[in-house]
Amino acid sequence: MQWKHAAARALGWVTTVRYRWSRNVHLGPRLLGNGRLRISGPGRVEFGADVNAWSHAEVNRLITTRPEAVIHIGRHARLNGCTIVAADRVEVGADCVLGSCEVRDHLPYSESPDERRRPGEPRPVVIGPNVWIGGQVSILPGVRIGRDSVVGIHAVVFDDIPPGVIAGGNPARVLRSLDSGMTGDNRAQ
Repeated sequence: MQWKHAAARALGWVTTVRYRWSRNVHLGPRLLGNGRLRISGPGRVEFGADVNAWSHAEVNRLITTRPEAVIHIGRHARLNGCTIVAADRVEVGADCVLGSCEVRDHLPYSESPDERRRPGEPRPVVIGPNVWIGGQVSILPGVRIGRDSVVGIHAVVFDDIPPGVIAGGNPARVLRSLDSGMTGDNRAQ
């Protein structure tokens, strides 16, 4: 098993060489990858240590639309085909797992019918530590997702999600609380 991790780390390094020379991209040590990571835009993208960006199907896309935009991915996060678009700030906490979801801190159009042709105002998105987000989930501007929560497949998240819950649906709502004895990093159990 050690050789597989070493090969994935080497592939993660080789496939991200073009980003490593960029002033706006900081990739933490021991990145796992397979060449399905695309970073674009004038803003800053920061990865913590031990991020796993090995995507099985879709490409991971991290896009900044303004020079002051920041996308921060915490340590031990797992990206599996997600798209993150930031005009201001998107933070993904440590130990998070993101499926093929879309996270945006702004909409490409204004919510006001009178100003529909103009982009919406950016509002930061914060995803707390140890959050799992399923496939085809949409997380909209200004949302905060509390630590240890799970957002189910196909959910559309308009409002904040509290810590330690399972949420799902359109619009996403809390379905139930998680067992408080199972919070934290449960990978070794």
